[in-house]
Amino acid sequence: MSAGKASGKLFLAEERRVTPSDLVRSARLLGGGYTFEDVAPDPDQPVLQGRFDTLQLRPGLILHAAAGHDLHDMRTRNTLNPAIKIVVVVGGATDLSFGPHRFLLGPRSPDPGARSRGALVNLAEQGEFSRRWQRGRDERKVSLTLMPEWLESGGGFDECAAHATLRAFTRQHLASQQWTVSARARALACAILEPAPYLPGLQRLRLEAQCIELAVEALGAVSAHGTTPAGGIFTSGERRRLALLEALLMEGDSEELNMSEIARQVGSNPTTLQALAKRAWGCTVFERLRELRLEKAYRELRRGASVAVAAEIAGYNSANNFATAFKRCFGCSPRQARQTALG
Repeated sequence: MSAGKASGKLFLAEERRVTPSDLVRSARLLGGGYTFEDVAPDPDQPVLQGRFDTLQLRPGLILHAAAGHDLHDMRTRNTLNPAIKIVVVVGGATDLSFGPHRFLLGPRSPDPGARSRGALVNLAEQGEFSRRWQRGRDERKVSLTLMPEWLESGGGFDECAAHATLRAFTRQHLASQQWTVSARARALACAILEPAPYLPGLQRLRLEAQCIELAVEALGAVSAHGTTPAGGIFTSGERRRLALLEALLMEGDSEELNMSEIARQVGSNPTTLQALAKRAWGCTVFERLRELRLEKAYRELRRGASVAVAAEIAGYNSANNFATAFKRCFGCSPRQARQTALG
């Protein structure tokens, strides 16, 4: 699908080899001056293998998504038009910068504190964007661009006093927000990256609804907490403890541990660790454990597991309790998630 144009081809329909010429064409919706540093790749030789697409859903609302791996080590730059940028990485890792602010995002990010965070940056004027490519690195990423005309057409920020912080955010160039990506937001990003086989017009409408819900959650973080500098708010010791904690929670027997034992294993105490979890993930340690187990159940359902097996993975003895928790987290029932995956 050519960027921004409707056709009979579904978004992210097929895996392909993306060339520099494809990158330049895709970037035109977002800005201009796309350049390659240090290398001058053949415009027709692939630099990315996987699924890659950019689509203008409405004037000022642009979705970019990629699920693949880099074929070269290089760095690219381009100048972006004024907009709010929202980036969610649900697989692999990415290394990108908006102006001087660098973001290392994704489950495999070298920064443990950033593995569950998304990037939320406002460009009040044109600004430089860059991406560092790494040969063989995987990335599963959703990026939303919310331009001023889209926000003004439906946001209503200027008329609502409750949005004072959000209004300030949209007026400050390179304002950024530490945004902890919830299980629901991750599920939305995964659904965008694996779109259901709807007719093209219906798929486009569904993508728009998913993107709007994702944008609402990200922007809600600004209204709730205000802006913070890009680049992280955790010390090296806190990042190490977060990495140890997440690894511990991912283990199969983590539910057998009490809070005191969990804190001991990561070199902390229960009160300090709960406060750190709140800062990093916006929830308690055991709420994070439930999120991780529900996410695992969701992935297994998408692979064809039965609802009963998924409930067991999530730690629920009652199918009704599992269904209630699952729908609260992902916005659909376990059966619907499984049926969507199986077509």
